[in-house]
Amino acid sequence: MTVAAERVKTTRPLTPEQIAEYHENGFVIIRGFFEPQEIEPVRIACENDPGIRGQETEFADAQGNISRIAHWTELGDSLLGVIPRLARVVDASETLLGGECYHWHSKLVQKRPHDQGNIGWHQLFGGVYTAGCLFPDLSVGFIAVTTNTRENGCVKVVKKSHLMGRVDTAYVGEARLCKPERMEKILERLEVVYCELNPGDAVWAHANTIHASEGNYTNQARITLSVHHNAVWNEPYKIEGLEHRKYIPLQKLPDSTILENKYQIYPTVVQKMNADLNKVMGKV
Repeated sequence: MTVAAERVKTTRPLTPEQIAEYHENGFVIIRGFFEPQEIEPVRIACENDPGIRGQETEFADAQGNISRIAHWTELGDSLLGVIPRLARVVDASETLLGGECYHWHSKLVQKRPHDQGNIGWHQLFGGVYTAGCLFPDLSVGFIAVTTNTRENGCVKVVKKSHLMGRVDTAYVGEARLCKPERMEKILERLEVVYCELNPGDAVWAHANTIHASEGNYTNQARITLSVHHNAVWNEPYKIEGLEHRKYIPLQKLPDSTILENKYQIYPTVVQKMNADLNKVMGKV
């Protein structure tokens, strides 16, 4: 699956209004970023592919409730390897970052019915800072695979929190989170927005935007695919033992790739999981 990157551009570029909203508020909700028929195969894979559940890592919150997250860094021609390389995804990240980016990692976060696990307040930069990135020049796109509501644990963000810079972190349960005493004061001053999404909607957020999610109190699963890109100039200075963090040029793919079925169904869609992520990254 080789297409000259310079010839591939998205048919769904971000609008000037969406770009301005991202920079002003630290996030932007993009309705209909994927068609329902594009995102449905991901939902089916989550339900039926034993490889995904086999690669999930469980993390306990302060109360001992479990969240399940699957990570991967390598991108092949499977469905989950294609999505982070689609032109609309890459162009969105590069537009918001201001230049070329590369794949940092992607995650599948599944909140099964009545899973009570909370993912506490954290920043993307809070984790990647310890991995050796000097600047918050990363972006994360949260793509709804199923309906995301407040009741089933949708992503929630602190509006304009990206303007504060990096917040000091501490371990709470098994997750590295923003220090609770500082978060208490932040929440007194800034607005929390619940990002309720339909399948195919997306939220793009700044690396310093504080975000979290609550438990799932419904009978329906909440599944989100999050795609993280790092700016080329922000490659971490720490490489030894973290070779998977080095800059690897993205082979960008046309937006039509999924609808044209130009991806592998087998082998298992999740390819290689990196145990290092559990040590250096915050949990989305």
